[in-house]
Amino acid sequence: MVSLVAASASVGIIIGIVTLTGIGTRLPAAILPLAEQSLFLALLLIMVSSIILGMGLPSAVCYLLLATLIGPVLGNLGVVPLAAHLFIFYFGMMSMVTPPVALAGYAAASIAGTNIMRTSFAAFRFALVGFTLPYIFVYRPELLMLTQDGGTASPLAMFVPVVIGTLGVLCFASGITGQLRGALVLPLRIAMFVAAALLLAPGPSISLGGLPVPVLDAAGALVFGAVLAINRPPLKEVAG
Repeated sequence: MVSLVAASASVGIIIGIVTLTGIGTRLPAAILPLAEQSLFLALLLIMVSSIILGMGLPSAVCYLLLATLIGPVLGNLGVVPLAAHLFIFYFGMMSMVTPPVALAGYAAASIAGTNIMRTSFAAFRFALVGFTLPYIFVYRPELLMLTQDGGTASPLAMFVPVVIGTLGVLCFASGITGQLRGALVLPLRIAMFVAAALLLAPGPSISLGGLPVPVLDAAGALVFGAVLAINRPPLKEVAG
C-alpha cells in the first residue's frame, strides 16, 4: 500500500509538471514547423506528444487538443482523416502502459501485489507491438477498409495489406519474445526485427507480369521465411 501511495504521488508530480509548465500544449505547437516536410517525422513527434499529453489529461481531452492542433497538418501530408484521428487517439491511450506514468500498470500491480515499476515495464513490453498499429493505419489505410484517397476499399484491395500487416506484427512480436517455433538465438531475433521493419515500412513497387510487387514487403517475407526455415524445432525421437 505504501509503495502504491508513493507511486501515485510521483505520478501526481509528473502530471503537475506537464500541466503547469504548459509542455502539453507547447510541444504540439513546436513540432508543427518540423512536421510539415516529413510524414514519418510528423508521426513520430505526434506519438511523443500524444503520450506526454495522455499522462496528464484524459484520453478524450488529449485527442481533442491534438486533433485540433495537428490534425490539419496530417491532412496536408496526405493522411486519410480517419487514420490520422485514430493515430492521435490511440497513442493518447497508450500512455496508460508507458512508464513512468503507466496508470494501468500501477492498478495491475496493486491488484496482483507485485512491484509497480516492474509491472509497468512488463506492460510496456507486452504493448510494444501495439505501438506499430497506428503507423500501419496511416501507411496502409486498407486495414481501415479505406483506400489511399479515403474511399471505400474493395475486399481484394484489403487482402494484401492485411496479410503483410499481420506478418509484420508477427515478426515484431517474435523478435521481442525471442520465440518462433522455439527459442530464437540473438542473430535470428535481429533478423526478425529486420523483417518486421521491411514489412511494416512503406516502399516502392516493381511490376512483375503486370502486377505490382512491393520491394520491401517481398524482402521482409523472404527474411521471415528464412528464419522460419532455419529455426526448425528438433524432431522428437519416436519411442520404440
